[in-house]
Amino acid sequence: MSFIGINFALLATLSWSICIFPFTQAARRLGSESLNHFRLLLALLIVGMAAFVIQHEDFFLLFDSKYATAWFWLGLSGIIGLTVGDHFGFAMYAILGPRIGSVLTTFAPASTLLIGYFIISEELSWIGILGMFITIVGVIWISLSRGERKLIPDHGHGSIRKGIIFGLLAAICQGAGLVLAKKGMLAEHSLHGDVNPLHATFIRLFIGTASLYLLSFLQGRLRTILIPIFNNKESGLRFAVAGTFFGPVLGVTLSLFTVTFIKASVAQTIFSLVPVFALMLSYILLKERISLRSFAGVVVAIGGVIILIWRDQLKILISQIL
Repeated sequence: MSFIGINFALLATLSWSICIFPFTQAARRLGSESLNHFRLLLALLIVGMAAFVIQHEDFFLLFDSKYATAWFWLGLSGIIGLTVGDHFGFAMYAILGPRIGSVLTTFAPASTLLIGYFIISEELSWIGILGMFITIVGVIWISLSRGERKLIPDHGHGSIRKGIIFGLLAAICQGAGLVLAKKGMLAEHSLHGDVNPLHATFIRLFIGTASLYLLSFLQGRLRTILIPIFNNKESGLRFAVAGTFFGPVLGVTLSLFTVTFIKASVAQTIFSLVPVFALMLSYILLKERISLRSFAGVVVAIGGVIILIWRDQLKILISQIL
């Protein structure tokens, strides 16, 4: 089961790595707020139709009162992880770009571990924590050196310091969102049975989208936010659509399949390999040169994930040696 979960996690990581590139372009052309509104609504429509077509009978059962617990926790997960977290994430990518910005997502595992300890009683051995630490060190080594920061062009969306703060807030929200999603799925399992990950994604998107549009409407800002979408400002919609498919549709659904098989903290650490995948994609798509330092960071990050995945076997091996 863990092997299946790891494969889902790697596919989700690849999908999120791909979505960074079109979302970066969309955020710079449409603005992070407009992009967030558009991609949440589009993702909700796509996932809703898919959930209805695949299991239309079970889809209508979601609105039964017995799923109230799932709606609460998954909805809260959608607000924190998708609405708030991705808003900060888009603002970060607009400032820092896809390769440098993605490195800050590596702080999400620590957020997942800490919040998961209090909410769903997840624990990791010291070997697992070591693997998590090594992964974070590796991806930071890739992108956050002083020399790398100097290479970030100014796109007029804010200072590098502001981008880093946005990135940290996004990572915290992403970690919390994943834990709350698993909390909702576990709670519903204990009461009435399993929630299909596709249906869970629909619930997250529904509450996240509804809360975002309601807040913007009450603030009197909805019309202003949607103008760049209706005008297709700087042809940004095509990038927004591509990013939406690989991000909140495919990536989020795969992540919920992941946490049905493995711990949320382990899943989030594997997801933290997004900068490693982004580095490779930057080389393939943008022809960016991979430095020796970046390559070493990749090796360290992958080593950390291997330690995390095989932590139980390593613990047994070390106990046998000692």
